[in-house]
This record gives sequence, structure tokens and C-alpha cells, in this order.
Amino acid sequence: MGRRVELEFKPPFILVKSHSFSAVFDKIARYRVVGIFSWSSLILIPAIAAAGLFLLLLSLQALLSRPEIQEAQREAGPQSLLLIPGLNPYLPLLYGWLGLLVALIIHEGAHGALARRLGYKVKSSGLILFAVLPIGAFVETDEEEMKKGRGRDVVRILAGGPTSNILIALLSLGLIVAATSGLQPKTMIMVEEVISNSPAEAAGIQRGDVIASVNGRPVTGLSILAEAINNAGYGGSIVLDVLRSGVGVLRLTVGVAELGAGRPMIGVRLANAEIQQWASDYLERYKSASLANPLIYLLPPTFRNSLHPFSEAQICIDSTAPSPNCFTVSNLYTHPILGNSYPVIANMLYWIWFVNFNVGIFNALPIYPLDGGQIFRRTLSTLFGSRIGEKGVRAATIAVSLALVGLVLSLFMIPYIALLA
Repeated sequence: MGRRVELEFKPPFILVKSHSFSAVFDKIARYRVVGIFSWSSLILIPAIAAAGLFLLLLSLQALLSRPEIQEAQREAGPQSLLLIPGLNPYLPLLYGWLGLLVALIIHEGAHGALARRLGYKVKSSGLILFAVLPIGAFVETDEEEMKKGRGRDVVRILAGGPTSNILIALLSLGLIVAATSGLQPKTMIMVEEVISNSPAEAAGIQRGDVIASVNGRPVTGLSILAEAINNAGYGGSIVLDVLRSGVGVLRLTVGVAELGAGRPMIGVRLANAEIQQWASDYLERYKSASLANPLIYLLPPTFRNSLHPFSEAQICIDSTAPSPNCFTVSNLYTHPILGNSYPVIANMLYWIWFVNFNVGIFNALPIYPLDGGQIFRRTLSTLFGSRIGEKGVRAATIAVSLALVGLVLSLFMIPYIALLA
């Protein structure tokens, strides 16, 4: 038997080749859904390419019309447009490589499964490494067989890669939206001081107690507590659930009195009320904005003006004070099922969405030799090859590819050209 894994050096890259996955592709190819997927890819690939072109033009328009975006890109550097974790300052190492690895496996796996479904050989498959880092993947088919194959079949094989990336991206995005919809602000309003001879002192409230709910309603903001106190009025009472360190949850009935401030009070001074209210208000705005404008999911949580609820950005209260009180955004929220692990799971899903979406969109563009470019050339040859000949097909493919490459390069150059204007 031959070797199952081979290393091929193509400086500065290392190709890790395996012949083991051909059997895996054969098994996957037998499923009927793979055939349905192949026809769906044929239909969806023009829409994916059109979406990619639209986003390129939208990015170009934003760069040309908004100097603050030009400045932000200059600060981040041209590497901010490259989908390489660690090099791109917005793409985190761990989550970025996870997303990229998923994208590569899904993309090339779709090519391999569809090739076998349609009767084409898969000679080998594997990863492309730069040093020890995976930067690409490949499925090696028989080139001569592909050249002689039916145009429709070859296009289905090529279209499967970008389409699979987009489908995985949309699945991950759906899971993010579903998880975010169940998100809740953490309970953070804490008793900083109990006023002597107040109803709060009489009820047994202590310094350090965290107010979790009032009259059975979660206290996600100071306004909820204030509303309950005002509704109770002088001589009335409220029921508080408080979290006490080392004890757990206590339910206390607290009276409401006039303590000299001209309004009903229970007699406590509170800490973290402002950040608790901010977290509650922001979460509501975020949920509304995400439904109204899904494009916010294209702005990574690592971007300074992007505050996803799973972001590691810092929010500071009294930021001008000598010692401002700062909180990490992701630590302000919890999930009824995922609990405090929500930020990790949300970030994993986000970067799988983000990387797969970008890989799928970019590969669908008619830039040769990307999948989209090969599809474009094969389609031109099938439809117009008899009229314009293969030289004409080649010239048209090169012209479209160069135009789109120029568009992509303009995104790198415009922020710096603008300095010369």
C-alpha cells in the first residue's frame, strides 16, 4: 500500500496531501441531498457573485464619501482587508483560525463530494500550510477530465465551494440571532450604603446585596426599581429578591417612606445602576437594529465602533474621572441556557459566519482563477464559444478579472490617495 499522507514542498508553502478522503467523498456523494445541493449551487452562484460585487461597490462608496472610514483604515493598515488571523488586526487568532479552518474544510469538501457525485476523479486532497499555519485547502481533481467534462457538471462542482460557505455562514448567523434574542443583562445593581433608621435597614438589607428583582420583575435597570417604589407610594411596600454573598437569594419585604428627599424611598444608595441601565437600553437597541439592518453583522465585534453584546470592548462610567469604573461589554450579559459561556459560543459562531461569508463571496466573484472566474469562463465558452472562439473567451475573462482586481486594489489604495488630494 502507498503512503496515506504525503508532504510536498512548494516554497514557502507545504502541501499536506492525503488520498484517504476519497472514500469519505464517495460516502457523502451517495446522499440524495448532495444532488439537490449541486443544482441549488448552480442557481445560487450568480446571486452570491452579485452580492459580492454589491458589497465591493458599497465599500468603495463608503471609502470615497466618508473621511472617517479612510482614517480608520489607515490606522488599521492595509492588512485589515486581508482575511489572515493575526495579520488582520480585527481578526482574532483563535476564533479567526477556527473560522478559516471550517471555511476551508467546507469549501473544498463540497468540491470533492460534488466531483464524486458527478463521476469525476478526486486524486488527492489536503491542506496548504505556511510554516505550520493552515492558509488554504485543496481537492485535486483530474484536470484533463474536468476540461473535457460537460460544462454544466463542471460549473456545479465549482459552484459548490462558495455556496457551501454561504450556507454555513447563514446557519451560524441564524444561531447568533437566536442566541442574542434570549440574552439578558446581568444583575449588577448593588447596595452601596444602607441609610440608618430606613425601611431598608429594618427589612435587613445589607451593604453588598445585589438587587435581582422587585415584585417578581427582574431589575435590569434603575428605572424598574424606581417605578416599583413610586407605584407603592408612601406607606406601601415592595418585595425585593437580593443576592447576598455566601448566603444566596433572600426575599425581603421593604417599606416605602418619605426620607426627606421629597419622593418615596426605601433608604439605600446604589452602585452600578448607571451601567445596568446602559446594558439594558443597549441590548434593546441592538436587537432592534440587528433586525432592521442585518449589515451590522458585517462589522466585527473587534471593531472600535462595533459593540455586539459579545464584544470585549470596554465601557467606562465617568470616563473623565481619575479612576473610571470600566466594564467589558460581554460581561454585562448572560443567557438563560448558555449562561456565562455565551460570549465564547457567540464569538465562535460569529467568526465562523464572518470568515465563511467572506470566503464564499470572494470566491464567487468572476476573478480567474477563483471558482467564480472559472465558472464565468466556462459559461462564456458554453454560451458564446462558437461565436467568439476560445481566444475571445479568454480575453473577456481576463478583462473582467482585471477590472474586479482593480476594484479590490482600490479599497487598499483610496485611503492613502485621499491624503494627496
